[in-house]
Amino acid sequence: MKIARMFGRYLVLPFLLLVVGATAGAWFIVDTGKSFNDDANWFNSPQGIDEAIMVSLGGTDQYVRIRSRDKANPVMLDLHGGPGSPQTGVSYRSLRPLTEYYTLVEWDQRGTPRSPYRSTQGNPNSYDLMVADTVELIEYLQTHLNIERVTLVGHSWGSMLGLGVIKKRPDLIAAYVGVGQALAWNAGFDESKRLLLNAARKTADTETINNLEALQDEWPPKGDVDGFMERIIAIQAPLITYKTSIHASKSNNLFTSDLFSDSLFSPEMGLQDALSMVAGASKATEELMNDLYGRDFRKEFGTTYQVPMFIFQGDHDWQTPTSLVGPWFETLEAPHKEYVAFEHSAHIIINEQPGKYLHQMVTRVRPFSLGQSTTD
Repeated sequence: MKIARMFGRYLVLPFLLLVVGATAGAWFIVDTGKSFNDDANWFNSPQGIDEAIMVSLGGTDQYVRIRSRDKANPVMLDLHGGPGSPQTGVSYRSLRPLTEYYTLVEWDQRGTPRSPYRSTQGNPNSYDLMVADTVELIEYLQTHLNIERVTLVGHSWGSMLGLGVIKKRPDLIAAYVGVGQALAWNAGFDESKRLLLNAARKTADTETINNLEALQDEWPPKGDVDGFMERIIAIQAPLITYKTSIHASKSNNLFTSDLFSDSLFSPEMGLQDALSMVAGASKATEELMNDLYGRDFRKEFGTTYQVPMFIFQGDHDWQTPTSLVGPWFETLEAPHKEYVAFEHSAHIIINEQPGKYLHQMVTRVRPFSLGQSTTD
């Protein structure tokens, strides 16, 4: 008994004090970082705008973030990827430079933590529903910001969504920018698998070879969301190792990347927001992915578009494979089209080459956003 009391006094108590002290120190550092970033994100201008609002879209309230140094700037609607991976909590730094040239609108799509959605029987979440939400949001912005058109920017899954929007309502769009353009669901992942297998065989990477060759050629049947989610994870897991998801990084460790630090020190993310990022797909997102099963928008939408088309694509992108995007772009017919290659990037070009991203948005796209550029 005496030995136990001594153990508690001389070992356990100091250990607990050390843990409490370390936790408090870590909290202080993180909280201080959040405060610094919040101060840097302040729009100190009488012409500026900084709003976080809930907008009713498709009968459900959804989170919308609007910010700009000058409300007279043209409006950009930024469609996040995933599906189900909003960026409003972590884009305070990466997208802030754009707010000097655009009124930036970010939107957490339905089925995400800040825009929860519970589907009813017979009315699951779907691609068409997401397109309708986007159109309704643009129509809301027309009144709220007194504009006629927006520049629509889609990242990854958001670029797949963007194609449907510009097909349905080209009259609302000043210009379209596909960033890491996604074109097809099953076929896109199959191309990622092909590229990875070829690379793994060249380097004798037996683990990747075995994992990918273990996948059946045929996808699980539609409706088996768990089955095709397992397939997608198996295909995408090696991308980081081959630097074809994030190319411009020193290591393959996401915890040392700016994506992690942006999350950790975000002034707009609390603990609940952080936990939601790793909680997995919501039911609404699973329903959407089930609706995307087998779809190929190269075939569904054809090659003719009625808005200026810009594609920003990383040369090393195997997540939305550049090997599919290049040939598709060559077939496009549009009032104006430009393909911008990011030679040092894979899929996350706004983090990998932020300077070039901003420069291309301002010099190539913004004239169309302002209505100052004539189409070819």
